[in-house]
Amino acid sequence: MEFILLLTCFLVFSGTTVVDGNGVAKVTTKEDDNVILPCYLGTTLTDKSIEWIKDNKEIYIVQNGRVTRQDQQFRDRVSHFPDELKSGNASIKINKAEVSDSGSYDCKYSNPGGILPAGLNKIVLTVEKILKDRSGEDPSGESCF
Repeated sequence: MEFILLLTCFLVFSGTTVVDGNGVAKVTTKEDDNVILPCYLGTTLTDKSIEWIKDNKEIYIVQNGRVTRQDQQFRDRVSHFPDELKSGNASIKINKAEVSDSGSYDCKYSNPGGILPAGLNKIVLTVEKILKDRSGEDPSGESCF
């Protein structure tokens, strides 16, 4: 019951989440908001390898409960919930979502040397651009100085 309440809070505070007929979670949020990408894999994950993949590129890897890899695009903006791994929750939180974070995410686990099959969740994130003063920004993403 506690996990369901926690998951409900995640979904409420992380924008809109809809699961389509193919089991793909579609999450929509606004630029600069914090968002949680839900991933519940139905088994204890404390001793497993969890991989978050965006558009076929590994972006966040947790092994035995510890982060072992974080892509530069997400450095210092992505975290997971270590205490929730024992209940199968591999969700991640992205702080200050950027439009470039939009894309297709896979959350999967593997059990090296184990007999359990791998698990997989699919999430599509859409980050909507908000109106804000961008006059000081370089459209190429490079600094003018």
